[in-house]
Amino acid sequence: MDKIKRIKFGLKLWSINPDLIKEAEALIKDGIFNYVELMVIPDTQIFPYQEVKIPYIIHITSDKFGFNIPDKKKVKFNTDIINQNILWVNELEAKYLILHPGFGQFKEAKNFLDKINDKRILIENMPKTGSNDEAMTGYTPEQIQELMGNKFELCLDLNHAIKAAVGLKKDYKKYIKDFLKLKPKMFHIADGTLKSGKDEHLNIGEGEYDFNFLANCVEKSNAKYVTVETPRTNLNSLKEDLENLKKLKSFLSN
Repeated sequence: MDKIKRIKFGLKLWSINPDLIKEAEALIKDGIFNYVELMVIPDTQIFPYQEVKIPYIIHITSDKFGFNIPDKKKVKFNTDIINQNILWVNELEAKYLILHPGFGQFKEAKNFLDKINDKRILIENMPKTGSNDEAMTGYTPEQIQELMGNKFELCLDLNHAIKAAVGLKKDYKKYIKDFLKLKPKMFHIADGTLKSGKDEHLNIGEGEYDFNFLANCVEKSNAKYVTVETPRTNLNSLKEDLENLKKLKSFLSN
């Protein structure tokens, strides 16, 4: 049980979900979840989240909303988005700021990050293929290590690592062990299939991943934060998140 007590469990919300923040606050005060990982969607307001004094981790908006650091035509847009997210981090006193490397040319992503200097940023590893068949960047341990450089650290998305391994026809357990050598500060976790390397997020137990193995990886790591990134079919309720957390904890307690 000591290992479970060390781990802080995160609830994933988007900033377009202010109606859920009070329910999230109650779950955190009850010790069920420990923090909210909040993805900041452009043109949303921070004040509903300022009113709730809970621990936050901020996730920069994804390429779904135009943020994509390998796109050299979007340098100003991408920089503005990061600066806006840093404001949210400061105002909410968030622990980390998570960044997707996106899709496109690796060297452009690296060039962009060379100009960014905030040590709270964690680089998240990607699948090899995005949900719309994009060629992602930052899907190997070597790429992530180079993107991190000496400035940033890693948010290890276990689901993305498995998908990258499937896409590369590699053993996903060995692939994850290679990522663990980079000493991630936190994890993302969800289930998925092993038939395709394309990004997907399933409820725990609905896919084919070995959660005993994944739980063991989390327990052996020094990382304290684990965000549950499972789907929510009812956007007005956190019931499914609670069910997924219960399943995850059942593996961690073995």
